[in-house]
Amino acid sequence: MNNPQIVHLVIDLSGFGGAEMTLQRYLSRIQDAAKHHRIITLRALRPGPSVGEAIKALGIQIDSATIDHVTDLPFGLWRLVRLMRASPISALSAWLYYPALLAIFLRPLLSGTVPIIWHIRSLPYGGFREKPVRWLTQRLLALFSTMKAVTIVSNSDAARDAHHKLGYETSRWLVIPNAIDPETYRPDHSRRHIMRSQLALDETMVVIGAVGRDAPEKAYPDLIDAFAYLRAQCPPDLKERLLLVIAGRGVRLDAPHFSERLALHKIPHDAIRLLGARSDIPDLMTGFDLFVMPSRSESFPNALAEAMATSLPAIATDVGDCRLVLDQKDWIVPKADPQTLSRALLHLLSLTKEQRHDIGVKNRTRVIAHYAPDTMVRSFERVFSAVQATEVPSLK
Repeated sequence: MNNPQIVHLVIDLSGFGGAEMTLQRYLSRIQDAAKHHRIITLRALRPGPSVGEAIKALGIQIDSATIDHVTDLPFGLWRLVRLMRASPISALSAWLYYPALLAIFLRPLLSGTVPIIWHIRSLPYGGFREKPVRWLTQRLLALFSTMKAVTIVSNSDAARDAHHKLGYETSRWLVIPNAIDPETYRPDHSRRHIMRSQLALDETMVVIGAVGRDAPEKAYPDLIDAFAYLRAQCPPDLKERLLLVIAGRGVRLDAPHFSERLALHKIPHDAIRLLGARSDIPDLMTGFDLFVMPSRSESFPNALAEAMATSLPAIATDVGDCRLVLDQKDWIVPKADPQTLSRALLHLLSLTKEQRHDIGVKNRTRVIAHYAPDTMVRSFERVFSAVQATEVPSLK
């Protein structure tokens, strides 16, 4: 491996996170990806289906510093430096906050003047008390964002604007919206039948779906509150057929904020399914009748766009780029307002199946028109080519 490569520094590839999926989608659509790119993860790749396994299948080298715990840091950082110095680097591509900060500190140890690309793909949600390390990292990065070697790429205008308010230099900040593969996320009656059979659901059930890890910004307590209000407002025959399905890492019934919320509202367990992490989200979405994103913070709303590509009618809170992606004001509601969310759900459910189908078709058409994978790939290629040539990146 004598040719300089772009090295992607990533926390973990053992799951199906949005940033990691974006990297995989990009690498899967370019020529000679294994020749020009390699990846270093901070955490070891765990066995089982994952983004990492999909990237390995492309022939791309993945090494790990094996920093799985704080106690691993001393030797882990030493391993990280060795891995980064193992072969020439043409650019250091750091995905998310912690790798971005590490890239700044490790750059002087690399040969030559290596350009750095930060991929900042979230809003600065949470204060010092909730996430002190993340809060401090964000502020340190704001100081380093003025370095000429640094180019910042995010997936939303909302992320850029929010970080500008924190003092980030945004003159070299580029926005590349996430891509949604319309062949992976698409309506499919046969997949729908299989998925609903697996969930033991007949076609009379009305499934409200949500997808995303369990985190404060995903606001699942708000969604459960809204679902309780919806059950109290809707006609009895609809109430008996309603089912709320949530899938995502950490989404499980024994989590206190789920079990306590369900008990508070006296929601029967057969009215909700908490599925935990799933590797079959495209199939799962075909089993939904409508999609809801109750978030209190988002950058680019991946799950929303994926649901839209599946031709689902959708409702989302007015956070991040949700309004831009959905582009239907009737189905955008204020964040942290479960009662308004429940009214929007009731409104959508009061429409005929044909009307909801038409909304879903419009959603899919919009995603295909604005968030095609080829558009994202071309944008990343322009950025990587420019920084390697020490030019100022541009998406024009």
